[in-house]
Amino acid sequence: MIHYYLRLAMRRSCMQPAISLLVVLTMAIGVAACMTTATIFRALEGEPLPGISDHLSVVTIDAREKMVDGNPTYTTPDSLLKLRDAIALIDAHQASGQVALAQSYAQIGNPEREQSYIANGLMAYGAVFQVLGVPLRFGRPWSESELASHAPVALIDSDLAEKLFGTEDAVGRSVQMNTHRFRVIGVTAPWKPRIAFLGAAQNMGGILASNTQLFIPIGAALDAGLGPASSGECDNGIAAVTFGTVDVQGCRWLEVWVSTTTPSAEAAYQSFLSNYAQGQHDAGRFVYPPQAELYGTRAWMALNHVVPNDVSLNLVFAGAFLLLCMMNVAGLLTARFLRRVADVAIRRALGASVRQIFEQHLIESGLLGLAGGVAALPLTWLGMWIVRKQPVGYAPIAQFSLSVFVGLAMLSLLVGMVVGILPAWRVCKLPPAMQIKES
Repeated sequence: MIHYYLRLAMRRSCMQPAISLLVVLTMAIGVAACMTTATIFRALEGEPLPGISDHLSVVTIDAREKMVDGNPTYTTPDSLLKLRDAIALIDAHQASGQVALAQSYAQIGNPEREQSYIANGLMAYGAVFQVLGVPLRFGRPWSESELASHAPVALIDSDLAEKLFGTEDAVGRSVQMNTHRFRVIGVTAPWKPRIAFLGAAQNMGGILASNTQLFIPIGAALDAGLGPASSGECDNGIAAVTFGTVDVQGCRWLEVWVSTTTPSAEAAYQSFLSNYAQGQHDAGRFVYPPQAELYGTRAWMALNHVVPNDVSLNLVFAGAFLLLCMMNVAGLLTARFLRRVADVAIRRALGASVRQIFEQHLIESGLLGLAGGVAALPLTWLGMWIVRKQPVGYAPIAQFSLSVFVGLAMLSLLVGMVVGILPAWRVCKLPPAMQIKES
């Protein structure tokens, strides 16, 4: 029976090409606008590190050691700590996983060749690979003894290893940074968070993260003259940390992230953190009440507006536009179906049930919805191309994919069926005897 309904729907669409085309185009425009914005929203609202970032929290403390004019009431939580505080928190081992880190860039090369590359890296103290879930392909992470002794070791990703040595397995080889040599003890798979949540307060509007090609212990990096990439916060009279600076003792420039898998573990670490910060305040180091808090990844991203508010707003507008298109399509289908009331009345008189008439018209509206989905394909691609040309940080994620195609087809079918319910039901409820008499 469905096959017959489909053939009947196609025949009637060809009999009324103008109104059929108008229905299809109206649905296509609404679906394309909604799918374009929904694709961007879905990409930005997910976990930065799926399965990992939901267990991560960043440490925030008002760790200022001198009175300052800016933010006197500490209205904006601060995640930057001095090196001594970060090391003290990590070495206390109060969480299942914890790491202090800062973003950095380094000129890295093969000592046996003249060519070198700028590598995007992380300076870290602690179990960075365990906490962030960085996958290793070869070798091992650094040990606690290597951290403590400032051993010149590093891990690079497979892409950088291929560039430097012509092979992914670069374990045991040496790389040169700032005239200092580091031994490669491990090679990671290409790794980056989906969203740039590390150092969110210093990203300056950056949304999408880049591949992290280099991991280096903080002590060894500072000994080699490698510093953080972003500006830090320094006490009065001390120059702010700038790109590549290694004189960081008087500045706050490190973030501490901890992994807590249960609410009780998070509460225990919060208690430890509060006691540590209060102890430093009582000792006279922290001049302001420390207000130590843990912020989960999503809460920290929201606090720092990592994902722009206009992403959610655009989705609301697109949904409202789709609703408007659906209302117009419902009106067009009502007019289309009511033009055939005589045919419906005759079918009813010959024995067709209300259910059969309803199914026939619903399938016809669903078919028009699928046609709208086909027409929406190039419009969605065009919408994403337009987004990629915009000067916004999330432009590169506007990519057409198989998941977008499947979502588009399902949304088009759903829209077609939903908007056809009322027109189909209305035409089914007309008294057949009266319609035959009038016709």
